[in-house]
Amino acid sequence: MGRWIFSFCIIAIETWGSVYFFDTFLKKTDVGRLGKCRYVVLYFADMVVALLGGHFDLMGIKVMLIILVSITFCTVFYEAGWKQRIFFSGLNYALLFLTDLFFLQIENMSISPNVVLTFLLLPSKMLWLCLVFIVRKIWKGQNNYGELSRKEWLKFSMIPLLTVASMLLMFFCNSAEAKVQTAYLFLSVGLIFINILVIELLQGILEKEELFRESALAGQKKESQLAHYRDMQAVYERQGRKMHDYKNQIRTMQVLLKKGDTQAAAALAERLTESISVEMAAVNTNHSIVDAVLNQKFHAAREQGVSMIFKVSDMSGLKLDEEETVILLSNLLDNAIHECVKVVRKGRKAVINIKLVQEDGKLIFSVKNPVAEKVQVTDGIVLDSNGGMHCVGLMNVKAVVDKYGGDFAISCDGDKFQAVVMI
Repeated sequence: MGRWIFSFCIIAIETWGSVYFFDTFLKKTDVGRLGKCRYVVLYFADMVVALLGGHFDLMGIKVMLIILVSITFCTVFYEAGWKQRIFFSGLNYALLFLTDLFFLQIENMSISPNVVLTFLLLPSKMLWLCLVFIVRKIWKGQNNYGELSRKEWLKFSMIPLLTVASMLLMFFCNSAEAKVQTAYLFLSVGLIFINILVIELLQGILEKEELFRESALAGQKKESQLAHYRDMQAVYERQGRKMHDYKNQIRTMQVLLKKGDTQAAAALAERLTESISVEMAAVNTNHSIVDAVLNQKFHAAREQGVSMIFKVSDMSGLKLDEEETVILLSNLLDNAIHECVKVVRKGRKAVINIKLVQEDGKLIFSVKNPVAEKVQVTDGIVLDSNGGMHCVGLMNVKAVVDKYGGDFAISCDGDKFQAVVMI
């Protein structure tokens, strides 16, 4: 009876430490009342695995069951991709198994190897909890894992997977020889430090990616300001040309009126009024910055032979600041125009469909445009034909979206490229 109670206590410690570990690296998802019971859910799941594990002779099957339970738990209670779920589930169990193996080697080398429960399990769990606390202190809340590619995650995942494989090998190839026990003890300690170094390395990479993104964002802001000045200069030049044309048309109307041809003068005046209306404001959303960007891009696209179709609503309550608004709108529209110019050069018609509305308190911005050739989209990153990053401005869009906890999705088939933002 005492052994059962002790086992339940050990499972409780492992459950609490695992939840604490996952809370360190992953963002909790809103699952309602179930979120308050996540500790209980994981506790009973671990207990079921422990009971089922007694029916399996192979240690590898037990390990797979435990990691599978952790992955499922992360899927339900945390906002994380499958790569993060697998990596952190494997890393958590690797540290847990390593501490057990470490004390197992000490117990095998001790004088009294028969006292296992008291001098093996409980101290190993305490050591594991200390490692979790250390990891918590090391980690600085860098949980923006979207910047890491699938290959990078695959490389990181090799460390905990190889660690688990090495531990299973040491467990099954256990030997009574003192030299072997000492070697296993040394390897256990080394693997513990390696897994902690992996966490620190992951944090360093994420910090560098964050700095790179901030630097790119700052550069994008400067470029946006320069582009704004260039656009304003183009507007002034276009207005100057238009004013010259308007003067000529007004003189023509004056001549027609003097000749008494009022019908021709009225028709010319109507066409001139429509032309001025389109030129001054193709789009009106009750937001000066949004109107400026959309109208500038509309005229720039029209000069390149590219058409735009707008579906917009009232943007007067937009929560983004001026810089964020320019970054969000300009990057997606510039990419669309750039691609449509390639389409026009191939003799095809290019039309950009733009949706900018506020529905149920959320901003929805969608840009759909034709493509000259299909581009590859991997993990939210656009790759060119050589496998390099394409459309770097999308990183700045994602930075704005992440700031407000929104969603950003891009897709491309053989004919269309689409980017959708929800904030």
